[in-house]
Amino acid sequence: MIKKIAKISNLGTFKDFTWLRNCNEFKRYNFFYGWNYSGKTTLSRIFKFLEDKRLNPDFESVSFILKTESDEITEINIGQDFNIRVFNEDFIEENFRWNDDKHEINPVLLLSKESIELEDTVNNLIKEKDEQEKHLKEIVKKKQSHEKHKDQFLTDKASNMRSILGITNPKEFDKNELEEKINGIRDNYRNLILQDEEYNQLLTTIRISTHYEMLPTISMQLKLNKYFNEVENILTKKITVQQVIEKLKDNPKLSTWVWEGINLHKNEATCQFCGNRLPEDLLERLNKHFSDEFEQLINQIDRQEKQINNHKNDIERFQTPDKARFFPGYQKEYEEKLRVLLSELKNYTYSLEGLLNKLKEKREKPFDALVLEDINSNQTSIENLINEINKIIADNNQKVENLEKEKSQAKEKIKNHHAAKAVDEIKYFARVRLLDCYNKKIKQLKNKKNEIERKINEINSQIKSGALGAEKINYYLTQFFNDDKLKLKLLDNGKYQIYRDIEIAKNLSTGEKNIIALIYFFVRLEEKDFNLSESIVFIDDPVSSLDSNHTFKVYGFLAEKILNCKQLFITTHKFDFFNLLKDLVKSDPDGTPNKQNKRDKENYYLIKKITSNNDKFTIIENLPDVLRKFKSEYNYLFSILKQYNESKDKSNFELLYILPNIARRFLEAYLFQKYPDGKKFKDKCGKYFADIDLKEKQTTLKILDEYSHEENPEHLQKFPDINEMETCVKCVLETIEKKDKEHYDALCESNRN
Repeated sequence: MIKKIAKISNLGTFKDFTWLRNCNEFKRYNFFYGWNYSGKTTLSRIFKFLEDKRLNPDFESVSFILKTESDEITEINIGQDFNIRVFNEDFIEENFRWNDDKHEINPVLLLSKESIELEDTVNNLIKEKDEQEKHLKEIVKKKQSHEKHKDQFLTDKASNMRSILGITNPKEFDKNELEEKINGIRDNYRNLILQDEEYNQLLTTIRISTHYEMLPTISMQLKLNKYFNEVENILTKKITVQQVIEKLKDNPKLSTWVWEGINLHKNEATCQFCGNRLPEDLLERLNKHFSDEFEQLINQIDRQEKQINNHKNDIERFQTPDKARFFPGYQKEYEEKLRVLLSELKNYTYSLEGLLNKLKEKREKPFDALVLEDINSNQTSIENLINEINKIIADNNQKVENLEKEKSQAKEKIKNHHAAKAVDEIKYFARVRLLDCYNKKIKQLKNKKNEIERKINEINSQIKSGALGAEKINYYLTQFFNDDKLKLKLLDNGKYQIYRDIEIAKNLSTGEKNIIALIYFFVRLEEKDFNLSESIVFIDDPVSSLDSNHTFKVYGFLAEKILNCKQLFITTHKFDFFNLLKDLVKSDPDGTPNKQNKRDKENYYLIKKITSNNDKFTIIENLPDVLRKFKSEYNYLFSILKQYNESKDKSNFELLYILPNIARRFLEAYLFQKYPDGKKFKDKCGKYFADIDLKEKQTTLKILDEYSHEENPEHLQKFPDINEMETCVKCVLETIEKKDKEHYDALCESNRN
C-alpha cells in the first residue's frame, strides 16, 4: 500500500509539495475534503500516471515520490505493473466522447455465459418484424400523401404572401415559417383576420418608401408686445425747452430742416445756403429750442424704428418646411396650420407698421404727448400656432424614426391575417390531427418493430464477449434512474453506444454523464482480468454534479462495490457527501481474524490551496477536529473566523487570502437559517447589519462582496486590506453574539469540546 506522498514538483499547484511531518500516513481507506480548485483532481493525476504506466504529455516535467510499505514510486519507475484504477475527469475524457455522433464506448469484458441455441426463436421474431414493416409502409404512404398536399398548399401560400409583402428572398418566409405562424395563432386565429380598410392601411404602411427624413422645428422670437410698450413710452414723452420757437413747433418739416441745418453751421459765421452773415444770437436761440432732450428723443425714435424694421424683415423672411417632406397623414393638418400662421404673421407685420407710423408722427410732433391706441396683439396666437406646428413636425419625425418598426408590425399583422385565412382554406388543424393519428400509429408500429429487434439483438448479444458488461451497466443505470430509458447497446464491433429510449443519447445532462461514467468505472472493476482485492482505487469527486438522491446512491455503490479493495482514496468538495464517507468504513465484527477498529483502517485529510509571497500552492494536512466531529462545515468556518479574530497577528497571508470566502460562506449558512425567506444574500445582509455603525457596515459588505467568490476579477491578484478584514470578521462575530447569544455560545462550546 501507498503510505504517503513524499514529494510532488511541477504539477499544477503542487509546485514544490512535501508531506507535512505531523500529517498521518495513509491507511487502507483515505478520504480527502477540499473546496473546488484546491488540487484534488491534480492529486488524482499522480495515481493516473501509475495506472497508465506513463506521464501525461501535458505534464512531462513533473516529478514525484510515493512512499510504499517497502519501496518508492517515482516518475522514473511508473512503467511497472501497478494494480490501480483511477476515476477522474481524465478517465471520463478517455472513455466518453460526448460530442461524437457515434458515442462509441469500449466494452467491459465480464465472464461470458454459455451460448444458447435460440435460432428458431430469432427466426419467428424476424417473420413478425417483416409483417410489422409491411403494415408500417402502408401507413407511412398514406401519411406522406396528406403531408404532401398540406406542404404544397403552405408552399404556395407562403409564396403568395412573399409577393404581397415584397419579400424577394424565399428563405426569409417559407412554408416552415408559415406553419409555425399558424400553430402560434391556433387559439385565436379568427380574431386576427383583418377588415378590408385596416388591411389596406397596413399595405400602404409597408409600401411607404424610406426617403423621408427628420425635419427641423420652427422657431421665432416675437416682440410685438415688447415694442408696443416701448413705443407707447416714447409717445408719452413731452420735451420741455428754454424757449420755444412757435413757427418751428407748428411746422414739422421746417423744424426738421432747421435741426439738421444746425449741425451744418457749427463753427460757421455765414449761412451755407444764402451766403449772408448769420445773426450772432441765431444759433443760441435755435439751441434753446432744439435742446439735448430733443436730440435724445429723436435718437431714441431712430433706434426704435431700426429695431422694429429689423424684426419686421425677420418675420417676412421666415421659412417653413415644404409640406411634401411630411408623411401623407400629416400634410393636410400641417398645411391648414401653416395657412393660419402665415395669415397671423401678415397681421403681425401690419401691427409693426402701425408702430412705425406712430414713431414717425412723434418725430414730427416731439413737443406733444401722443396717445397709442391699443392694438389687437396676436403674438400669443402665433406662439400657439408655432407650438402646434412643431408638434406636427415632432409626430412626423417620430414616425420617420419608427417607420421600420411600424412596417415590421404591419407585416406581422398581414402575415397573421393570411395565416389565419389559410387555416380555414385547408382545414389545417383537422388535417394536422389526422397526421397526428398517423404519426401515433407509425410510432406504435415502430416501437413494436424496435421491441422485436431488441429481443432479436438481446438473444444475439448473449453470445458476444461484451454483452454481460452492457447488461450489468444497464442494470445499474436502471437502479440509479428508476427506469430503463438510458441504456447501453452493444454494437457489432463490440463497442457500446448510449441510447435514450430508441435514439442515441446526444443531449445528456451533466449529472447523467457523471452517473454513466461512474457506473462504467464500477463495472470495469469487475472485469475478469482485474483483481480488486489486490488493487488501489482512487475516485475523484464522484458526486460533483449530483443531487442528494443520487449522492446517496453513489454512497451505496461505494459501500457495496469497492470496500474490499486493497487501498481506497476518495476526494470530494461536497461536505454532505464527506459526512457520509465518515460512516462508510465499519469496525470489523468480533471474531474476525486480525480484527481492526474503524480508526485503525481509515484516515481523513484536508486538501487546500494557500498563498505565500503571492504564489498559490496546495498542501495536505490532517482533517481538523472540528470537521471530523461535526456533520457541518459551518462549525469549521466559525472556528477559523474566531481563531483569526482572537489572533494577535492579523497579517497571516495564508489565512488572509481565503478569509473573505470563509466569512461569506459562514454568513450565508447562518442567514439562510435566520431568514428563510428566499431573498438574496445582499438583502439579508442589509437587514441583519441594519443597526450597526455605517462605516463598519460598509467595510464588512465590501469584503464579503468584492473579495469572495471571485465576484470581482480585479481582486483575484491582491489581498484584502488587513484593517478592513479585521473589521469584517469582528463585525460578523460580534453581531451574531449580540443578536443570537445562545447560538454564538453554542458555536464557541462546540469548538472547545
